[in-house]
This record gives sequence, C-alpha cells and structure tokens, in this order.
Amino acid sequence: MQTPGLTPRQTALLVASYQVPGATIADLADRIDLDRNTTAEMTARLVERELLRREPSPSDRRAWSVFIAPAGEAILREVLPRNEELMQRLLEPLPPEYRPLFVKSLRLVAGLEPAEPGSAEREDPGRSA
Repeated sequence: MQTPGLTPRQTALLVASYQVPGATIADLADRIDLDRNTTAEMTARLVERELLRREPSPSDRRAWSVFIAPAGEAILREVLPRNEELMQRLLEPLPPEYRPLFVKSLRLVAGLEPAEPGSAEREDPGRSA
C-alpha cells in the first residue's frame, strides 16, 4: 500500500501507530521490523508533519508513547479502502480456499509476518521421494 507523499515504511509506521495506540518506539520498531533508531527518526519526521504525536510513556520515563494524529488518520481513511479494493481484485481469481494461503505468502514476502519454524527447509529437487 503506497500513500502519496509517504514512503512504504512511513505508511507502515502510520498503520502500526493506528493499530496500537500508545505503543513505544521499541514496540513499533518490532512491529514494522525496523531498528529502533530508524523508527525513532521516522517518528520524529511524522511528528513534524503532524501525522503522529508523541507523549512521555506513563510506564517508562525514558520512552515515548506514539499515537496517530488526526491528519494521519485522515490519510489512512483515504488509503485503506483503496487497499481493500485492490486486495479483493487480486484475490478474486483465486478459489476461496487458496486465498488465506496467498495472503499469508504475500505477508511473508513483504516481511510483515514471521516465517513459521522449519518453513525455510526445502527438499532437494534432485532427490526422489
């Protein structure tokens, strides 16, 4: 999902901040699979653009809690329905029973979902069963 004026990583940070209001930078970094410094820098840029807001964390004075700002929510309200429509068009040709596997595969390729243990093992194509 590409958002006008935002990188894919910035869009992912907006979505994660929307999904988990008040998450710390560390939590968001883990969620979008980036290091904490990069996530902190991106957060600062999005705060400057008034798409996110930060508050001191109530549980840890050294951390920030991050929330999506009204302008960030407006962007997501515009983009998410288009993303859903695109996903429906993409899935339409597939039989219904294959759709969840296809979506999971896309999420794995995009790095949005961890691989299951042992899923990277492959059989040797030259070996007969």
